[in-house]
Amino acid sequence: MSDELQVDEKTIPVDTNRRGFLQWTLGGLLFGGFVVAGNVVLRYLMPPPSRLEKAGKVSIPVSQIPKGSSLMLKHQGSPVLAVHTEQGITAFSAVCTHLGCLVKWVPADKIFYCPCHAGKFDVTGKVLAGPPPEPLHPVKFEIVDDNIIFL
Repeated sequence: MSDELQVDEKTIPVDTNRRGFLQWTLGGLLFGGFVVAGNVVLRYLMPPPSRLEKAGKVSIPVSQIPKGSSLMLKHQGSPVLAVHTEQGITAFSAVCTHLGCLVKWVPADKIFYCPCHAGKFDVTGKVLAGPPPEPLHPVKFEIVDDNIIFL
């Protein structure tokens, strides 16, 4: 068999026929898939980018968090969950120590709960259940003139 096709008095190289086109297309799609998959794997294995710490303090009135409730706010570029319990006000990073999901306060159970993998933390941030490897990270604050000032 010859390496060329004869079509209407024109000579076409064999590698530009349908089979050659499909092979090149499939090869390109496979290469693209490997590039995308490699990017996903690298992003999973690499540490998260460092956050730029913003200067300044966040201040909110104590009355903004009634007893038994919570307030989500952003401090130094990270979500913080402040809770007003019978014992007083506590504040923790709202980022779960398992995979970085956001926790929420469940007032009925008086726990922090991560809905992604059922992680549970008590009011002191200690792990009660689920896969989190360490307790929630506390956020420093002080109360001055009925205002909560996050440091």
